[in-house]
Amino acid sequence: MVKDGNRLVNKKYWGTKSLTNEKAKAKGSLIPQEENGNPYLSFSFRYFTQQEYFGIGEQDAAWFTNLLERVKDLSGKTRSILENPTERDAYRLHPIDWAAKNCPITIEDLVSLPNVIKENVEDDFFWQFQLSKGTGRVVGFFNENSSIFYVVLLDPKHNIQPSKNYGYSVDDTSIAITEYERIQMCIADIVKKAEDCLGESKICPLSQLKEEYLRSGVFYASIDPDLKERYKELIESGEFQFKFEEFLLAQL
Repeated sequence: MVKDGNRLVNKKYWGTKSLTNEKAKAKGSLIPQEENGNPYLSFSFRYFTQQEYFGIGEQDAAWFTNLLERVKDLSGKTRSILENPTERDAYRLHPIDWAAKNCPITIEDLVSLPNVIKENVEDDFFWQFQLSKGTGRVVGFFNENSSIFYVVLLDPKHNIQPSKNYGYSVDDTSIAITEYERIQMCIADIVKKAEDCLGESKICPLSQLKEEYLRSGVFYASIDPDLKERYKELIESGEFQFKFEEFLLAQL
């Protein structure tokens, strides 16, 4: 940020040039888009959610690395994989059997999908593929021309199709939370304990927040209930940033 008159201006910005040049325009995209006339698969998390039996809160970095590597691998495939039984079997890529024994969920239970999708699909509309043996599945569906796979659920415990080898058991999972949600929980807990900040002999829980986020470049503020509507008006009008900059400049 630099001072420009009475405003703070962010001088750092990203350029808008795309990954093309005149020679590339003549030859086509620098990035191959298809193979033998078939577009490469791409992935969308537009409808992704976590829900009971399909949480990812217990998974470590290795699991997520495995997920990214599998998505990367399949991004080099085309929709022709759906017509190749050998390749499909290698990825355990097949439609979901909603009637499978102990399957803990139905299409109607997919909370992230709009009804227009859930009410107009065939039984084989939803598919799964494995990350690797023993590490779970990815559940979702393809778009109209089978070039985009929409991820709906991540299934680290194989709950979508319970295995006979494990007695068709369905295992509990925990829901992972975002950093913002974790901070909210932290603040709520500290607020409850704030009454304990009575003197130097006691450890004030508010200091936990200060210590944890001292170097994060983020600060947290509580809005007085009486100012809530005014704050909302500033946000909706787009004036909040200007008013906040005025406040910061006044402190210089």
